[in-house]
Amino acid sequence: MNSMTGFGKAELKTKLGKIRVEISSVNNRYLEISPRTPRSFFGFDPKIKDVISQMISRGKINLYISFEEKIDDSSKNYINKDLSKVLFNQLTKLKKELKITSEITIHDLLLIPEITKPETATFDEKAIWAALEKTLRKALAELIVMRKKEGQELKNDMKKRLKILSTNIKEIEKLSAQCVNSRREKVTQKLQDILKDSHDNSVRIEEEIAILAERTDIAEECIRTYSHLKQYKSALEDKNPVGKKMNFILQELNREVNTIASKCSDISISSTVIQMKEEIEKLREQVQNIE
Repeated sequence: MNSMTGFGKAELKTKLGKIRVEISSVNNRYLEISPRTPRSFFGFDPKIKDVISQMISRGKINLYISFEEKIDDSSKNYINKDLSKVLFNQLTKLKKELKITSEITIHDLLLIPEITKPETATFDEKAIWAALEKTLRKALAELIVMRKKEGQELKNDMKKRLKILSTNIKEIEKLSAQCVNSRREKVTQKLQDILKDSHDNSVRIEEEIAILAERTDIAEECIRTYSHLKQYKSALEDKNPVGKKMNFILQELNREVNTIASKCSDISISSTVIQMKEEIEKLREQVQNIE
């Protein structure tokens, strides 16, 4: 079981330059990938997303990739002559419009970005992708390790809460049995007072008791609650993504607890039900970060 929160990074130096990958993830209903890559890497976006989706199924993924091209050993620069001519003409017109008397020098042009650039190695798309994929997978592996570690911590805490819920439902079963007997005595006495002049009061009393028992019986809800707890505990050991499944189980578990609360007005049971709802809500908060 993995959390959806984590961080990973990796760096690789190649003959073409240095690639650095940083990747982080937070909880999200689906898999959402937001890559920030150099302009020259834009064509790799589909491949990048494919690699990530192979290793991660849920979460908002923020990806940052940087690439420092290796400068040719000759350290030669080239001058963009066409751009120089265009900019010089524009500066000359601007000079006349602003009535600037100073001359435009070659030094002025050299201060403009893109006029000169160092010679770099030829962009080898195949080689770059091979290096990028290797770096990306390494960063992803680090991310997944962190997600697994946090997932284990969540798993341990969830197990404790499941034990509390199991104890609570057992307590409710005991309290419910006591409440039924208590209600039976009260209703019997009340009906006897109402029907004291009737010769056939015993049948009527038993009918009313049966109706009361049916309306307040929570045996089925308790059985289903045990089943949901068992399913949730089983999901904790599943190697596949289980966040959505766990969320569904919690919805069903909450429904059973609400039904128990509506059937039982006893203060002790109501208090225990509140405790269960608190634990379910804590589980619901935690499961939002489970892959």
